[in-house]
Amino acid sequence: MFSVALPQDVLYIIKTLNQAGHQAYIVGGCVRDTILHTQPKDWDITTSAKPEETKKLFSHTFDTGIQHGTITVVLNHTNYEVTTYRIEGEYEDCRHPSGVTFTNNLQEDLLRRDFTMNAIAYHPEEGYLDFFHGMEDIQSKTIRGVGAPALRFQEDALRMLRCVRFAAQLGFDVEEETYQALCENRELIKKISVERIHDEMDKLWLCHHEDKMPLLWQSGLLTEIDEQLANRLMQREHGLLEDLKKAPKESVLRWTIVLQDYSPQEAKAFLKKLKFDNDSLKRICILLENINQALPTLGYPLRGLISKLGLEAVSQLIILQEILRPTAPSLQTAQCLDKIIADGDCLTLKELAVDGQMLMEIGVPKGKELGKLLSLLLDFVHQNPERNQKNILLEKAREFM
Repeated sequence: MFSVALPQDVLYIIKTLNQAGHQAYIVGGCVRDTILHTQPKDWDITTSAKPEETKKLFSHTFDTGIQHGTITVVLNHTNYEVTTYRIEGEYEDCRHPSGVTFTNNLQEDLLRRDFTMNAIAYHPEEGYLDFFHGMEDIQSKTIRGVGAPALRFQEDALRMLRCVRFAAQLGFDVEEETYQALCENRELIKKISVERIHDEMDKLWLCHHEDKMPLLWQSGLLTEIDEQLANRLMQREHGLLEDLKKAPKESVLRWTIVLQDYSPQEAKAFLKKLKFDNDSLKRICILLENINQALPTLGYPLRGLISKLGLEAVSQLIILQEILRPTAPSLQTAQCLDKIIADGDCLTLKELAVDGQMLMEIGVPKGKELGKLLSLLLDFVHQNPERNQKNILLEKAREFM
């Protein structure tokens, strides 16, 4: 089996722990990713050293979840989580263990993990330690729960959503017993916070293997999260997957496609339920409100639309209409937008060559009249972008007055 090229900082942490008489391995998703020849986003280290022993060995550490055995070692401005081997107590809330007991046995630590592909340890000298045949499952592209899958899901119900997300992320199949356990325990997802559910679903829609996404509703898991969304996605499964395949990997765009047959009001209620941030909620609702509207192909009305919705929203609407309304003149709109941007046309009040202070200096009273006049001048410039000049606009303001 091939060796893993570990970063120097990771090698240093492992070597330092080993020299102090402790075992240490990289573990979890980073091992899986290296087997799949994918660059890990971060490196997690597991060790027989107790947290206080680890802290004594490194000059810069901070407590991450020390009650569960995790501290963070900082090297060269990068954080590395180091966790003591542990056995976890009962999961009373289907998310967090009631307590942990530290152990010197690596296999006991790996047994508590979710899937066999994530329960592999690696040491640069010892190679892989794979007690649960995770490497075989990676080779066969299989997601399998460690030990008894039902217990793994009952310990942490979020693992069911992670199972679906991993399938869509990696293009793996879910092993039969694991899938059956997911279906039988799907109601437990209600015990998970909406923030966690939102985060996993967000990652799911950004995955590359869209053909695996139906596991979310075919398993009944989505029905437990939101029955209305489950019913709608089941009704248009094929079209949805084709739409997602064409869409850029961008969260707001993909959520808009998922919610495309929701009214803005329905979408707002759903997004609030999943506790979306206000900016994302607003952007998705704006796109849904305008997704079926004909987009301008001429400069004047397109400048006005950009002023109203923003450049980002109009750019996203063009992308969405290319996917969802293939007969719409999206190419002409895109070409017109490109020219507007290239020409540096004035699109907003901030870009107008005059401001409120200048207008007050020629006698325009502060208040509604001032705002109305600025809007008229902006509309004038949208029609005549080359006339966005101070002297021209001040003269035009006098005419409007």
